[in-house]
Amino acid sequence: MNNKKLKHKYFLTKNNFEQLSDLNAEFFESAKLSLLDPLGLYLANDVKWIKLNQNWNSLKFPVVMGGKGQPILLLHGFDSSFLEFRRIYKSLKRNFQVIVPDLLGFGFSPRCATNEYNSSKIISHLIDLLKTLKIAKNLKIIGASMGGSTALKLAFEIPDSIDKIILLSPAGLFGEPKSIPFPLNQIGASFLGLPQVRKSLCRQAFAFPDECVGEMEEQIASIHLGCKGWRNSLASFAKSGGFAGTQKYIQNIPIKTLCGENDRILGKKELKKIGNIEKLNFVGLQNCGHLPHIDLPSLSSKIIQDYFLE
Repeated sequence: MNNKKLKHKYFLTKNNFEQLSDLNAEFFESAKLSLLDPLGLYLANDVKWIKLNQNWNSLKFPVVMGGKGQPILLLHGFDSSFLEFRRIYKSLKRNFQVIVPDLLGFGFSPRCATNEYNSSKIISHLIDLLKTLKIAKNLKIIGASMGGSTALKLAFEIPDSIDKIILLSPAGLFGEPKSIPFPLNQIGASFLGLPQVRKSLCRQAFAFPDECVGEMEEQIASIHLGCKGWRNSLASFAKSGGFAGTQKYIQNIPIKTLCGENDRILGKKELKKIGNIEKLNFVGLQNCGHLPHIDLPSLSSKIIQDYFLE
């Protein structure tokens, strides 16, 4: 009798997970139709929902997949989504197999895959995704902002699978993780959801926001906030301390690092520290803010492809 009750409870839980996951998939399909940026829509049309193993409740996760050739994994930044790479995706797709997941707990990913969100879970999720896609060697990684720290930690865990890395304005290389306790983590997440805060953060990422930030950019910076569980997963990640001190994961895997000289998020002091790490092979870009792949997509794409194909 007890076993039957437990079994019944398990299936109810599983069904609830699937229903919550389906809600995010339905939300994404609806949100996709509202996208103002044609490059965003082009990328969104290549989203596949990939079913992972029982570690993630056998749920389906959104992954942009397109092109043929050597595989490239693109990792977005904090509280962003795969849409961040819309301006370089089409170009990279011509020469590579491009894979752009939403990081666990971010973007349009199902928030019912785990009870907590932290850097270790994000790495485990990526490793299981790569196993599911049967990618075990010659992988190239592009990591933007927090995605740069993610790339370094992932490469540290599976070094034999990684060929080269490009970091775009990597965040979290220095310092130690700082946990934001309850209820400050929840308050902070709610604050990040305020429309004026989103607009301000979006503008701060660009070198010349008055010329470059409009309705399209603001929409993409915030569109994933409508996903079920967005605030709680963000609060959980903040409580974990996130990514910090990831320079310790730098190995002998070839790395090139692109940073905008007008990056107001990292700031000049951090840019100098990044430039002083020889293995990062720092390249400063003029007239560029925190997002080289957004501010200077043509130049960034050329540098990326030249480096990966050499």
